[in-house]
Amino acid sequence: MTAKKFSAGLTILCFGTWVLTAVILERYIAEIFLGMTAPLVVGVATVLRVESIFQNSPEKLTAFMTKAFGGKMVLYALYLGSVFVFSAFSERPVLVSFVVYFVTLHMLEALFIRSVFKGSKARDESNGRE
Repeated sequence: MTAKKFSAGLTILCFGTWVLTAVILERYIAEIFLGMTAPLVVGVATVLRVESIFQNSPEKLTAFMTKAFGGKMVLYALYLGSVFVFSAFSERPVLVSFVVYFVTLHMLEALFIRSVFKGSKARDESNGRE
């Protein structure tokens, strides 16, 4: 599966769960959306960038992942801080939504990255390289 297809699937999954959750918890529709947005955007960007780096120069992937980790921590802190300070939304639903989407999307990202590595290894083995 390509990163673009995977990213489209993540987007559909997130918006689908947001709509389903909003039906049940319609009072918190905006908060759930705010909690979903940052992990989704950052997750899609990461997946697309990881695939690009892995195809072009896989030796740079570890350095990118290390920098991305630090950048994500700063970005998420700024995002949540901004939402909590500058909005009138309830903090708890935003935080719960953020954590659920963050954990789920990071697990799915890891599985995608693993599949990229396995796909590469399988291609190398079929070409006689190990």
